[in-house]
Amino acid sequence: MHKRRATKKLTLALDESGAAAIIFALIFTALCGCAALALDYGHMVMAKTQLQRTADAAALAGAMGLLPYNNPGPNQTPNWINGENQAHAIISNAANQVDNQSFTLTDGTVLSGYWLLQPPSGYIQPPLATVRPINAAYLPEPAINVTLSKNVKLYLAPLIGISSPQTVTATATAILPESYQTTGVPPVAVSYDTVYDTLGGTVKIDVVTTDIKPQSNKGIAGWFNLDGGNSVPSVRISDPLTSTQNQVYLVPGTKATLTDFITQGETIVVPIIQTISQNTWASIIGWAAFSVGTLDANSMTGHFVNQYFDPNVVPTAGSGIIGGVGGTPKLVGQ
Repeated sequence: MHKRRATKKLTLALDESGAAAIIFALIFTALCGCAALALDYGHMVMAKTQLQRTADAAALAGAMGLLPYNNPGPNQTPNWINGENQAHAIISNAANQVDNQSFTLTDGTVLSGYWLLQPPSGYIQPPLATVRPINAAYLPEPAINVTLSKNVKLYLAPLIGISSPQTVTATATAILPESYQTTGVPPVAVSYDTVYDTLGGTVKIDVVTTDIKPQSNKGIAGWFNLDGGNSVPSVRISDPLTSTQNQVYLVPGTKATLTDFITQGETIVVPIIQTISQNTWASIIGWAAFSVGTLDANSMTGHFVNQYFDPNVVPTAGSGIIGGVGGTPKLVGQ
């Protein structure tokens, strides 16, 4: 009898039939936790993508809104308020949502200022510089910075102790490149008063049809070169011109024909100088886009256009330059 009891105890000790259920329960719980994390993580990634898309669009729209500049000319400044308003308009658009929720005023911030393409060592941006840095080597560009945040609800992660909601954030900065130089310019300069209508206490592009006769002694427009001589280039100026550094030399008289470098129907970019006079060096204070309507041997009729971006791209009707030539708005890295 003692032997049978020992055998029975050994049999009971080796019985592991209940362990499988325990192991399965542990594995199943772990798998459920992983699935919960995967689903909620995917949900957060989707929300992050939606946030970033809206932030990018708002920043680009805001950079576009920096035009037209305030005080066009030597003392021009980007239209910071309009840029910020245009960014807010994109954010508040009902079509832009995250996790099926529209944005509110507390979901983000919009800042304006200068983004430095070549910042000094140790300089951190954003925030954006609110005043243009004196050192031009930093390459400051007008910019709009957008930061958006949204609380995203988690559905399964709380089952394994992860709190809900989780905050998702996206940031975007877009610049409106200002022109440091431009090429392919016809050798025709125009006076400030010809380009701008300064009546009524405001300064704006004068879009009324104008007859431009580049003669250097009529006060409207003049031929120029870059070497101080008396000859006018027979082709467009290929040397880079910088609005804050370069000067042009006004040449008297009338060129035999404009058709050497201007085509009827095109929109040309021309430098703006303060006044037209003969045999004089003049500083470039801005740029303007002029749509050529008619063309003859020594004059052209057309109109200035009031908004323009890239000097290497012909603008469409109704677009032009405000004070200076700017590039297409673009996103920059954070």
